[in-house]
Amino acid sequence: MANSFWRGLITGGLIGGLLGAMFAPSIKPEFRERVMERGRGLRKQAERLAHRARREVDEALEER
Repeated sequence: MANSFWRGLITGGLIGGLLGAMFAPSIKPEFRERVMERGRGLRKQAERLAHRARREVDEALEER
């Protein structure tokens, strides 16, 4: 339980920092684009993991 608290705290801090940097008025467009590109990559990775998890659950249910 304590481990998940710290993980959530750190993740929330990182996300908050990135969002704050993205929407700051003096942010450079290059930095904003890098953050957006990284976000797109993370989204694709999350979609792949979700697809894999769904497939594994479906396979496990078929074996029952």
